[in-house]
Amino acid sequence: MAKNTSCGVQLRIRGKVQGVGFRPFVWQLAQQLNLHGDVCNDGDGVEVRLLEDPETFLVQLHQHCPPLARIDSVEREPFIWSQLPTEFTIRQSAGGVMNTQIVPDAATCPACLAEMNTPGERRWRYPFINCTHCGPRFTIIRAMPYDRPFTVMAAFPLCPACDKEYRDPLDRRFHAQPVACPECGPHLEWVSHGEHAEQEAALQAAIAQLKMGNIVAIKGIGGFHLACDARNSNAVATLRARKHRPAKPLAVMLPVADGLPDAARQLLTTPAAPIVLVDKNMYLSFVMISPLTLTKSG
Repeated sequence: MAKNTSCGVQLRIRGKVQGVGFRPFVWQLAQQLNLHGDVCNDGDGVEVRLLEDPETFLVQLHQHCPPLARIDSVEREPFIWSQLPTEFTIRQSAGGVMNTQIVPDAATCPACLAEMNTPGERRWRYPFINCTHCGPRFTIIRAMPYDRPFTVMAAFPLCPACDKEYRDPLDRRFHAQPVACPECGPHLEWVSHGEHAEQEAALQAAIAQLKMGNIVAIKGIGGFHLACDARNSNAVATLRARKHRPAKPLAVMLPVADGLPDAARQLLTTPAAPIVLVDKNMYLSFVMISPLTLTKSG
């Protein structure tokens, strides 16, 4: 064997392994185990190349997988290093035929919610907050592998502060592709009959219209939502007429999950945060929201 060459191992990891903080996780795990090699995204998932034996690495890979990730398979084969690695690095993503799963968007995680609601934080009241554990994925991807240049976030160059977070292995935004802040990321805008407002003023304008009983179109990361005050029967009736939905239940947004069944609260706090079906309760009249009444039999 040539000088400075050695036989290592190449791991091919498939599943939900892009857009979930998987490369930073692999990097941190390699640091803990003092391994040498690299990791990268490509069209087929994630590729890990190691100089050392991977057994302990593989055990911990499965035991401590990131919350949004799912490993479906791991293939291994020998790999000859032409130059011995002296550290473990995140290698530039490779192209190839798209053959990996795209992860769905994830609800804002508790850490980001706390940051967004803490005065003095850089992202205080910033609605587009995200990290490696939450935020948009599927709806912002234009191509694979999942890297910022292949998402809609390519239009928003990182400011120095966000770039520092992105490159810091100890930060929860290490290699978080949608990372942004009020200085460099997208911001709220309000447009209505020639009126225009931005950021906090845009939010307050929308709130004012909802309180007046009007319908507001909210552009989210995956499309538009038509919203109104659920306590205003006239507004709900208008919304139903415009949507041509005379009876189908409408989704209701609440500030807190207090009073909901345990099963519903648990679902609402998962990364998927789906719409859940619950019984009509006491503090809102849902006659217009859900006019149909279910009865138990037997």
